[in-house]
Amino acid sequence: MENRPYSKSLRGKITNRTLFIGIFPVLLVGAFSWFSLTQLTSSANEQLDRSRAELLDSVVGKNLSTTSARIVGQLDTFMLERISDVVVWASAPIIIQAARRAAEEHARLGLDEMPIEEVEARFTERKNLNISPAANRFLIQQIRRSSHFGEVFFTDKFGFNTALTNPTSDFVQRDENWWKTAWENGISVGEVEYDDSAGIWSIDISVRIDDPASGRSLGVMKAVLGVSLIQEVADNGARDVPGGTVSVISSGGLLLAETGTKHDSKRIMVESVNLRNSTDPAIQKVFSSENRGYVIGTDSVLGYAKSAGPELYRTVVTRFPGFNWSVIVQQPTSIALAPIEGLATVQTSLKTSQQHMIVILVIVLAVVFAMAVFVAGMLSRKITRPLLDLRELADAVSKGDTSRTITVKSDDEIQDVAQAFERMRTSVSIIMKRIKEMKAKR
Repeated sequence: MENRPYSKSLRGKITNRTLFIGIFPVLLVGAFSWFSLTQLTSSANEQLDRSRAELLDSVVGKNLSTTSARIVGQLDTFMLERISDVVVWASAPIIIQAARRAAEEHARLGLDEMPIEEVEARFTERKNLNISPAANRFLIQQIRRSSHFGEVFFTDKFGFNTALTNPTSDFVQRDENWWKTAWENGISVGEVEYDDSAGIWSIDISVRIDDPASGRSLGVMKAVLGVSLIQEVADNGARDVPGGTVSVISSGGLLLAETGTKHDSKRIMVESVNLRNSTDPAIQKVFSSENRGYVIGTDSVLGYAKSAGPELYRTVVTRFPGFNWSVIVQQPTSIALAPIEGLATVQTSLKTSQQHMIVILVIVLAVVFAMAVFVAGMLSRKITRPLLDLRELADAVSKGDTSRTITVKSDDEIQDVAQAFERMRTSVSIIMKRIKEMKAKR
C-alpha cells in the first residue's frame, strides 16, 4: 500500500480546496473593500487639503488683508484729523497775531541778534515772555478738547517760544531739526519717540504759521501727539479676528503696537525688536513694494497693509510723504481652519475605519481558516475513512481473505460503492468456496 504525501492525498486535496473556497472570497471581498476605502480616504484627504488651501487663500488671507487695510485706514484718518487740528490751530487769528507781536517784541529786546547760547542763558527759568496770555489760553482749550495731545506750543519767526501749554526745555527752537523742516517745508512729522516734557510716547507734528494776508511765514507750531490711540485701534482690530493679533510697525521697523504682548513696553520702540531685521519671509514681505497682501505660513496666516502716502494728506498739507506705517494682522492656522474641522473629523474617521477594516479582515481570515480546516477535516474523515476501509477490504480479498465485511452508512455514493464491494466479496467468497470443493472432488 503506497503512502502518499499529505498534499497529494485525498484528505489533503479536500482540505486545500476547502480552504481555498472559504478564504479566497473573503480575501477578494476584503481586498476590494480595503481598496475602495483607501480610494475614498485618499479622495477625502485631497478634497480636505484643497478646501483648506482654498479657505486660507480665498477667505482667510483676504479677510486678514482687508482687516489690516481697515485698521490702516482708521490710523490714517486719525492722523489726518490730528494734523488738520494743528493746521487749523496754526491758522487761527489769535495765533497769527501772537506770533507777529512776539517777533516785534523779541526784536525790540534785541534777542534776534544774540547767539542762541546767550539767549538760553537769560531764560533758564522762564521759557517765554508771556506776550500773549490769550494765545496760551487758546492752546490749553484746544488740548483739553482733544485728549490725544500732550502739549502744544509755538514760536515766532526767530524760533523763540511765544505761547505754550507746558514748560519746554529750551527757549530757542530754531536750531531744532523739526523747526527747520517745518519752516522750510510747511510741515514736519517726527518718528514715534518718548517725549520727556509730555511724559508720553508721542509723535511731533510741527506746522508753519503763515500770514494769510501777506503770505509771510510768522513762526512754527509744534504739537505733541500721544500714540495711545494707535494701540487702542490695534486692540479693537484684534477683537474682530478670533485668536488673532495686530501689530503696527513704524517705517523704521519698530513696533508701535503689539496686541499679542499687550503692547509690552520692553518691545515697543525697541531697536532690538526691529522687524526689518527679521529673517521670517512673511515679515520680510510686509516691507516689500506691495501696499497690501497676505502670506500663508505653516502655523499662521498673515495679512498686511501699509498706510497712505502723500495723496491722502495733500488736501491738508503739502510736501508730506505720509507715515509709511505697516499693520500686520496674524491668525493661527488652526483657528482659521475651524470652520472645516468637521471635515478633518471625517478624515480621521476614515483613517480609523481603514485601520479597523484591516484588523477585522485579519480576524475574519483567521476564523474562516480555522473553520475551513475543521470542516475540511470532518469532510475528509467522512470520505476517506470508508475509502480506506474499502481499500483494506480489497487488499484482504486479493489475498484470499473473504471473511472480512464492511458496513458504511453514509447514504451516498460511498455507501453504494461499499455495498458493491460487499457483493463482490460475497461473490468472490462463493467462487473461492466452489473452487475449493472442485479441488476436493478431484
